[in-house]
Amino acid sequence: MNVILNAKIVSEHNILENHAVIFDHKVRAILPQEAVNLSEYQVTDGQGLYLSPGFIDIHKHGAYNYDFMDARNQEALELLVRLPETGVSSLYPTTMSMGFADVRRAMESIGELMNIPHPGTQVLGCHMEGPFLSPDWGGAQPREFIVPADYALVEGLEQVVKLVTVAPEEPGNMDFIRRCVQAGIRVSLGHTLAHYEDAMAAFRLGAVSVTHTFCAMHQLQHREPGVVCAASEHPGVFCELIVDNLHIHPATQRALLKLKGIDQMILVTDSMRFAGMGYGESTLAGQHVTINEKGAHLDNGFFAGSVLALNDAVINYKRNNCLSMADALRPVTANPARLMGIYGQKGVIAVGADADFVLIDEDIRVRRTIIAGNTAFQAAC
Repeated sequence: MNVILNAKIVSEHNILENHAVIFDHKVRAILPQEAVNLSEYQVTDGQGLYLSPGFIDIHKHGAYNYDFMDARNQEALELLVRLPETGVSSLYPTTMSMGFADVRRAMESIGELMNIPHPGTQVLGCHMEGPFLSPDWGGAQPREFIVPADYALVEGLEQVVKLVTVAPEEPGNMDFIRRCVQAGIRVSLGHTLAHYEDAMAAFRLGAVSVTHTFCAMHQLQHREPGVVCAASEHPGVFCELIVDNLHIHPATQRALLKLKGIDQMILVTDSMRFAGMGYGESTLAGQHVTINEKGAHLDNGFFAGSVLALNDAVINYKRNNCLSMADALRPVTANPARLMGIYGQKGVIAVGADADFVLIDEDIRVRRTIIAGNTAFQAAC
């Protein structure tokens, strides 16, 4: 059995000090430090750092020169072993719009990753982003692969596909949303020309999220409020944000926070294969990508996802919105866990929860990541 002492334990709304967390693969107790007999445990000194629940990224295409559409799990495992450097303990790898055979193969590969023992970030399921999107607002999604929804693509993989991004206005896509909700698959609206009324209809059917809010959708306008306004009015809908300060201006981030509140915000990376590798050239779904100080772009100027790390997103969001540490961490811990129906198991430090922790300093630099009770990353002194 293990114990972490001398750490500031981050709960959803405050910071708990002078307490110890006792754990194996689960959290077994949270006690006042003076009540712990240290001779019974393997001790980790938190050195005054913050102890956060492990970070959860629900939207990531790749990093470290790997894309989950590659469907090569030996290389995927190398990514998963590195990802704890950024504090990510749980991941929903994300697909792209390509041919059905390629998407299906990627989802099956992600399903295998859910069951392969390894010391890195845990794969909890797949986020299928496309091909059931708007061909008129595909962004970096290749237009030639965007098609009307067909449930056959996910049939039989309902235990793997946990989240799908859909454009609700396209013919047949509302029926697809209905079938996904009935199967227990979360639905997010994105890459869409949906008007306010379309979005509200999808939310009434059970859609629960907006994919990279503001990006690849109608903007909030006085006569066309669009998806953003619909999401702001629906209390159960979460909003993803890519907070690299390139996709979304800090002032826009603040405006959405006022509309939705911190409990409905989810920070994501939406990162592509060149994340973590500096500047250079890469590919995304066969398309050429240039990465520089202005971000990752296709040759036509569209953003090709990001090269963002999730801990950097937290740093930016905290600074941009003048948030407390507890509030800044909620969009990468409790909120994505609630969206995905795993809160209590993940996203919180509480008795019975998985022992997924991140030790971070005041600047949200990751010092140590623990997954299922085992150290997956420790920074050099």
